[in-house]
Amino acid sequence: MQIKELSRKSKKVLTPEKYEELVKKMKKEHEKPIKGMFEFLDAQGGWLDFCYRFFKDDPIYTIRLVHGEICELPLGIVKHLNNTKKKIRKFDTQIDGNARGVPKAYEVQSRIRFTPMDVLST
Repeated sequence: MQIKELSRKSKKVLTPEKYEELVKKMKKEHEKPIKGMFEFLDAQGGWLDFCYRFFKDDPIYTIRLVHGEICELPLGIVKHLNNTKKKIRKFDTQIDGNARGVPKAYEVQSRIRFTPMDVLST
């Protein structure tokens, strides 16, 4: 058996010191605390439980957020929460007898939202 790897881009290899420096910079940005309000748009009045770990040497966090709760979370988790979306398929009103499969048009809606306090206070 023969395996060949073809790539047009040359791979950049970081030195371990440079890699550690970049990871430390990312961790500092990721752990910046943000105070805000959590909203669970799918189940208002409910709560959301999830486990989260971004860096391989971090512990696994189990987080429970309640709708309407004002709390302080790291920036990385806030970005993760605000990128949680669901796709809602749109069906045509005119059904073609020869059409098969799943409709390709869909709308993207946010399931949960974390709004920072500086946005809420203005």
